[in-house]
Amino acid sequence: MVRVAGLMDELVLRKRWLIHLSFWIFVLVLYSLLFGQGEWTYWKTLFFVALLMPVTIVSTYFLNYFLVPRYLLKERYGAFLMYFIYTLVGAMFLEMCVVVLTFIVVAGADIKGMSPSTINLRFLLAALLMIVFLGVAVKMMSHWRKSKEEYQALMREKIETELKFLKTQLNPHFLFNTLNNLYYLASEKSDRAPKAIMALSELLDYVINEARQPWVPLEREIRFLRNYIDLEQLRYDDRLKLTFDVSGNLAARQIAPMMLVTLVENCFKHGPGKSAGRHWMDISITCAHDFLSIRISNSKSMDQESNASGIGLSNLRHQLSLLYPDRHELEAEDLGNGFTVNLKLT
Repeated sequence: MVRVAGLMDELVLRKRWLIHLSFWIFVLVLYSLLFGQGEWTYWKTLFFVALLMPVTIVSTYFLNYFLVPRYLLKERYGAFLMYFIYTLVGAMFLEMCVVVLTFIVVAGADIKGMSPSTINLRFLLAALLMIVFLGVAVKMMSHWRKSKEEYQALMREKIETELKFLKTQLNPHFLFNTLNNLYYLASEKSDRAPKAIMALSELLDYVINEARQPWVPLEREIRFLRNYIDLEQLRYDDRLKLTFDVSGNLAARQIAPMMLVTLVENCFKHGPGKSAGRHWMDISITCAHDFLSIRISNSKSMDQESNASGIGLSNLRHQLSLLYPDRHELEAEDLGNGFTVNLKLT
């Protein structure tokens, strides 16, 4: 869509003179129809319109390329109104000179030889204002479109900058926890350390290569999530009872990378990672035709506070507001013996 708009802008810029010429040919035809009334012949009408057109052209361009950018667009409305009235008065004076010249040269100083519309002051003013306002409307629409494109480009740049900043916070946070896992296994001289290193290698490959993309296939994000969970579970042995259920058609869905792992990481941080004893965690992902639902529940100790805040969920809320504006629902609930987080993307 952006590429099409760019091509249109380039075409308009190259053919600008042709667009202006077409506009004034249209005005010429319109003036000929408006003032070619009564018994006026074709050449008489053409003579009058040919004299009237320069006044209209100069007035329109003076308004569009001087008064509008210098006063109207800078919100100097009083000065714009004053100079606009001056411009109309000057244009009407020149139009009356055209009428007098036509009266003398074409009509032979005979009022009956004039077209009724050429000697009607209100009709002349209405014809001038119609063309001038039409030109201003075209100019303002062009300015509005350009301003809108510049604003959208600025917002895209702002969003990309904010997302990059969020990822610089999320990725080190995730890697810090993963390296803690490896340190724990190495300190215990566990035979599972090589498996953990291989899992970490796959995770880093995803974070470094695929997570740089704005969107990734949902299947790939879930596979990354499974690797992360497997790596985390190495720390807990039988202390953690975890269920992971995925349903629906994942192939046709994409998601922002590193989004789901933020939720799971938060559960490990505030769940089994905080205390000894047995814990549980339930993860359910449902991919429907028009929405994606993620529900994660985990146990907690009685002395734990709510995990509804913190850098993980705070960054996730910000990321969702940028990537899924008005298309997401994120709720975190303290159930007493556990936490539940529900995320719905549409």
